[in-house]
Amino acid sequence: MRGLLAPITACAAVMALVGCGSSGGETVSTPATVHAIPPEAGHVHGLARASSGTLLVGTHAGLYASGADGGLSRVGGDDDYMGLAALPAGGLLSSGHPGPGSDEPNPLGLRLSEDGGATWTRIEAVPRDDYHVIAVGGGRVYAVGADGVVRAGTAPESLRAVGQAPADLIGIAVNPQRASSLVASTNGGLRRSTDGGRTWVPAGDPVGLVSWASREALYLVDGTGRVSVSRDGGTSWATRGTIGAPPAALLASSPSELAAADHDGRIRTSSDGGRTWS
Repeated sequence: MRGLLAPITACAAVMALVGCGSSGGETVSTPATVHAIPPEAGHVHGLARASSGTLLVGTHAGLYASGADGGLSRVGGDDDYMGLAALPAGGLLSSGHPGPGSDEPNPLGLRLSEDGGATWTRIEAVPRDDYHVIAVGGGRVYAVGADGVVRAGTAPESLRAVGQAPADLIGIAVNPQRASSLVASTNGGLRRSTDGGRTWVPAGDPVGLVSWASREALYLVDGTGRVSVSRDGGTSWATRGTIGAPPAALLASSPSELAAADHDGRIRTSSDGGRTWS
C-alpha cells in the first residue's frame, strides 16, 4: 500500500492529476535533500510527528527519529513499521512485522507506545493483523488491515469494524475538524466517505499519497512527486510544488508544515505549504 512507485507508474494515464480540477498558477519549485535514512533501514513506510515536534520515520528495519542537526537515529528495535501514526495525547500507533531478532508473532497487530517508540504494547482488543493504514483526526482513530476492514473508534482500544475500505487502497486522510469525513486514495482515484468509513463514493481521478492538515488544507503528492492542495475536501486541486521524486510517505502536520519521503529514503520538509522544500 505504501510502495506507490510501481502502482502509480502503472497508472500513468491518470497521473495528469494536477490538471484535473486544478486551479493551477502557483510556482513549482525544485527541492533539495534534507537527509537520507541509513542504508540498513531499507525503505520508508510512514512519517509521524511526535508531541515534542520530533519527526519520526517508520522504515522496513526500525523506527528513526530526527535530531536537531537533521540526522536520523534509530529508536528501539528493528521491526518493520508498515503503519505509523501519532495520537494527539502524545502516544504512537504502529503495525507491521517483527524484526530478525524478535520472537513476536507475525504480524505484530496494532501497537501502542507511550515512550516515543522505544517500547510497544499490542492492543489486545483489536484483531491481530497487518495494519498498513493508520489514520488519526478529529478525535477518532482509523485502521485498515490486510482484510480490508475499516476499524474506527475514539481510542485505539475501542476500534470496531465499521465498513469495508475501497479496493486498491493506498491511504486514508481524516478531516481534522470532522472525524466522520474521510478521503481515501486508491490506485483508481480518490474515494470519499461522510459516515466514518461505512460507505464510499468516487471523489475524483487524482492518485497519490494524501494527508489532511486542516479543513482547508488536504494535501496530495502524485507519482511524479508533484504536490497539490485542496481547500474543498478534494473536489478541486491547486499545484503547489514538487518533492522531485515519486513519494513513499507524506505527512502534513499543519497547513504549512509538511514532510515527505521518496523511495530512495530521502526526507524533505516544507514550511510554506509545499511550495518550497529543503
